[in-house]
Parts: sequence; C-alpha cells; structure tokens
Amino acid sequence: MSENYSGRAFNHSIAYYVGGRFLNAVAAFFILIWIARQLPENQYINYVAAYSIIEMGIVLSGFGMEWVTGIYIPQIRMHASGRDLYRFVWQSAALQALLLAGGALILFFTAPLLTAWLGLRDAQGVLRLYAGVMLIEGVSRVFRDQLLSSLLLQKAGQASQLLRNVALAGYAVLAFSHEEWRNAHALAVGELIASSGSLLVAAWCLQRHLWPLRAQAGRPAAAQPAATAGMPGAEPAWAMPAWRDMLRVGRNAWLSNIANLTWSWQAVILLATRTLGPEAAAPLGFARNLAEQVRKYLPSEFLLGIVRTLLVVRYAAEKDKGKLGLRAGLIYKVNLLCLLPLLVLCAVRGAELAAFLSKGRYPDAHWLLTGWLAVLVVLAHRRLTDLMAHTLGRSSATTRANFVLLLTPLALLLVAPQQRWSWLFAVLALAETVYSALVLRQLRTPDWHYRLHWSGLAKYLVAGLLAAMVLASLPGGADAFHLALALCAATGVSWGVLLLLRPLSAAELALLPARALRLLRQSPAVSS
Repeated sequence: MSENYSGRAFNHSIAYYVGGRFLNAVAAFFILIWIARQLPENQYINYVAAYSIIEMGIVLSGFGMEWVTGIYIPQIRMHASGRDLYRFVWQSAALQALLLAGGALILFFTAPLLTAWLGLRDAQGVLRLYAGVMLIEGVSRVFRDQLLSSLLLQKAGQASQLLRNVALAGYAVLAFSHEEWRNAHALAVGELIASSGSLLVAAWCLQRHLWPLRAQAGRPAAAQPAATAGMPGAEPAWAMPAWRDMLRVGRNAWLSNIANLTWSWQAVILLATRTLGPEAAAPLGFARNLAEQVRKYLPSEFLLGIVRTLLVVRYAAEKDKGKLGLRAGLIYKVNLLCLLPLLVLCAVRGAELAAFLSKGRYPDAHWLLTGWLAVLVVLAHRRLTDLMAHTLGRSSATTRANFVLLLTPLALLLVAPQQRWSWLFAVLALAETVYSALVLRQLRTPDWHYRLHWSGLAKYLVAGLLAAMVLASLPGGADAFHLALALCAATGVSWGVLLLLRPLSAAELALLPARALRLLRQSPAVSS
C-alpha cells in the first residue's frame, strides 16, 4: 500500500479529523440553537425552506462527482504521477464549480415561482441570496469534503470548516442583537461571508499541497528530491481511467440521488410547508435540523472522508469482499452505539429537551424529533450500502434501487397533509430498508453476499429498552443539569448493558487494531 495511505497516515488524519470535527460540532450546534431561538417563526421557516432548497440544489448540480473523487483520487494518488493527480483534482473542482454555477442561476431566476408555490411570505429576496450561498458553499464543500478529505488533508479541511462555523456564529450573535437584522435575509448574508472565507482557505491549502507534485512525472524514487519523497509516481502497469468511465460512476450516483431526493428530509420539509403552511411546518423543520446535526456526527458521516478512503484503499489492496462487508457492518454498529442513547433520551425526555433547546418555541417537536432519530437507525446504513456498491464497481445497483422506490413520494403525499407523523416516519424507514435490501441483493455473487449480524443488533434493542426503563424512573426536569444527567444515564446504562451482552462477532473483532483488541480482551465485551 502507498505510503500516502499507510496506517500511520490514517492515524494522523483521524487525529486531526476528530479534533476538528469536535470543535465544529460544538460551533454548529450553537448556531442551530441560536438561530431557532432568535429568529421569529415566520423567518425561521423561510430559513429552513431556503436551506432545504439549496441542499437539494447542491445534490442536483453535483452530477454524483463526490463518488468520482472519493473512489478515484486514492487510486490516482497511489498509482499515477503527481502531474496526473494535480490535473485530475483541479479538473474535478472546475467541473463541479461550473455545474454549481448553473444550478445557482436556475435557483436565482426561479425564486419567485418557488416562494409562491410554497406560500412563503417575503422570501423571494432570501431565496435569491441563498442561490449565492448554494454556489459558494457548494464549491467550498467540494474542496473540504471531497478533495482535501480524499487526500487525507484533514487538518486543512477541518480548519476551513471551523473558520466558516466560527465566522457564522459570530455574525449571528452580532446581527441578532439588532431587532431589524433578526431575519432570514440577514442570516443569508452571514452565510455568504462565512462560506467565502472557508472556500478561500480550502482552495489555498489544496494548491499548497498539490503544487510540489506538478513537476513530478514518475521519476524513480531514488531520483526524487527529499521534499517529494513518498509522493505518488506513475506506475507503468497502471492506466489512468478515462473520464467517460469515471463519469459513468458519477452519472449512476447522480440518478440515484435524484430519485432519493423525492423522499429526502428536504422534500418532506418542503411538502409540509406547501400543504400545511409555514407555521405548521416550523416544528417539523426544527426537529429535522436537530436530527440532521446528529446524522452529520454519526461516525460513518463524522469520519466519512476517512472511512470511505480507508475502505476503498483496503479493498483495492486486498480484493476481499468479505472483509469489506465486515468493515461496513462494524461501522454500522458504531453508528448505533452513538445513536442509541440519544434515541432513548428523546423517547423518554423529548418534551423537556425540545422545550429547552428551542427556549419554549417548539415544545411540540418531541415526537417529531424521536421519529427523525428512529429513521436515522435505518438511514445510518444507507451511506455504507452506497459505499460498498461504488467500491465494488456496481454503482448502477443504487440507481435501479432508487427508481424502484419512486412510489415513496406518493405515500408521503397521502400522510403528510393529515399530519400523520408516525405513518410518515414509517414510510421513510421502510423506504430506506427496502433500498438497502435491493442494492445488497444486486451485489451478491455465488461466493459472497453481505450479512448483517442480527443477533448483535438484537442486543442493541435490549440495551435501549433497559436504558429507557431506567431513565423513566429518574426524576425529570427541563433544565440543562437534569437533561445532561438524563443523557449520561441513558449512555451509561445502554453502553454498560452492551458491554455485558457482547454485541461484536468474532469476525468483527478480528478486524480491530491490535491495541483495541487487547483492551477488549480485558473486558467482558468479547464474543466467544
């Protein structure tokens, strides 16, 4: 394996990534709560709707390029010359910037139609400003989440993201101290400023890393200068993939994304805004924003750049489908380990939590938040399903599965106008379950198919039920102290039960690093 993707390189990258993501998580959570508490309800739904639209726009304008860069940058860095890597990275950035510019222009000119259709008041100017945010933030994400991440430049990527979050948080505090600035329009200006600064930092860091590689065209290692030792050099036996082959992966991912957007959280928010009115959709948007923060910081998302790069590199080196599936299952269990205490807390103390976080604005978001988190239990596996399909060169499987599920929006249209939220969440969970089942079925070969460790997952359910029973017996309170105590209790009980129940299989344990395995062997959490 290339030195660029050695175990030491991954460990350093993870250290920078975890530290940066922790700081970014704190800043992002502050921004979310501050906005929900400070914006009037009609302005808050304008913000939520506008952000839902630009999130959909970024996906629609991306042409699936996030999978092209995620799959091919590690391969090019391992096998091709520095010149090829430099050219491919900047061509990818330019192509996506052009696509995002086209999408932003479409949004700018269709803003009056969209605001009229959604029934949003005084939101046309806001949506046009967010068209600019879509372009700047979209390109910034290309640098942060794709290019820097695939090159394991996590220090630069997280610094860029932190700059954006700190700048936006500072702007929101200052702007909202003036009553006349407490609106979605002023917030959009802050988003533009913060995303622009993040983009400049990310682009500068990328260029600084790639520039020394430009002159390198496959010279023998002994002839390379010390400054470029360990950097990629062309391998004669390896051929640079043609753009048409790489774009085929992007096309399949893009078509899959388009189908998936019809039942995405953004579509649900916009559907509720259209059918129920902005006021009724505001609590749903607040609950979804909270759940989205949880999703972003689940391990598979939290470490997406590293996890995706690691699985791609490991599979490229080993060509072992069994280990690829085992690693995906292990990551899914780690996701559930983080999600379980939050789901228990919301199910038992959700009313107090929603009231506290929104400062009394959205106390009815209790079961909405619980529903979104329940959907995350299934959704947490989707990224891993896609990752296995793209890594195995079967990206068309994701497209076929998504188009089979195009009936899902019809089911949402039936339940959303009647505010049957339990049915809505059931539809979303069922759609994600069927999606993963369809994709994984297409990935089967005569000698391999992916299996979830069902007995281990059943132990998570037992741990969650026991934690909920303990939490229900404790005294409640809607203040920070009691809620923090409840979260600690839910975490301690659920994790303690899992420690005793031994949820990891022997095959999953065998994939853990030696140091982690030694620690586990000293505890009861090792399967026999």
